[in-house]
Amino acid sequence: MVTDSTKKIFVAVIIIVIVIFLIIIGTIFIGIKGIGNILLWVLGAAIVLGIFGLVVYAVYWLFFKKQKFDATYINKKHLINAGRISKPTTINDIYLSGDKGHSRVRIGKIIGYCRIQVMRKNIEYDEQTGEPKLKTDPRNPNKKIEIYSLEKEEQDVFVVERHGFPLSLFADPMVIRVNPQNHDELVGDITLFGFSILPISEYFFLNNDYLDVRKIDFAILKEAQRGIFFEHLKDSKEILDKAVGLDSSHKKDIEKKNLYEIPQLSTQQ
Repeated sequence: MVTDSTKKIFVAVIIIVIVIFLIIIGTIFIGIKGIGNILLWVLGAAIVLGIFGLVVYAVYWLFFKKQKFDATYINKKHLINAGRISKPTTINDIYLSGDKGHSRVRIGKIIGYCRIQVMRKNIEYDEQTGEPKLKTDPRNPNKKIEIYSLEKEEQDVFVVERHGFPLSLFADPMVIRVNPQNHDELVGDITLFGFSILPISEYFFLNNDYLDVRKIDFAILKEAQRGIFFEHLKDSKEILDKAVGLDSSHKKDIEKKNLYEIPQLSTQQ
């Protein structure tokens, strides 16, 4: 099994081998003399190789690599876009309030904000045993399922940049999801009423809500199910378009294929 530490060791070995290879080329084949000149040669060659590698990787990423579908990550990107559109001009940075022994901590700059509704799953428990109440599954009479109710709850979403430009270009913004009661007014700097924020899936939540499985886990799973459903509809539309000839690119491919076919000459008897 390949671990993160193994990958780091492999990358370090590759870098060392490349540096040694560049030194050998510079000293033996090109004839560079002096430690300073050799170091400048290695640095310049490394920059050129780095730029070339980035171009090759960008081409591979855009045109050849098969992109994996991650419903939770896509929903996060939707929330980031919605937050950028809906962000009031009156809010600036976001902080954690801390506690009596700790002053508030700056998390970052708010670049997006929106308010959404999430589903909360409330399971009914037996007062005597403390166990969840069960009922017969309508789809399977031999199976028992939990008795629960669904409630809608509002949630505020803050899109936050941890670092400024240019470091912000190399990292996705943080998405912090909290109850509207867990922060002060949406004016100026916003303070979250908590000691820390903790990651769950693609999002960050206050430490007060970290174990609220009924709200956090259930909401994330339902959002992922919705994303998978719409992705399935999109794939179905593409398949149907190709089947009935409405997809223009697929239609062009078929026409090109027909042009490449060699006609067979019939012989007259």
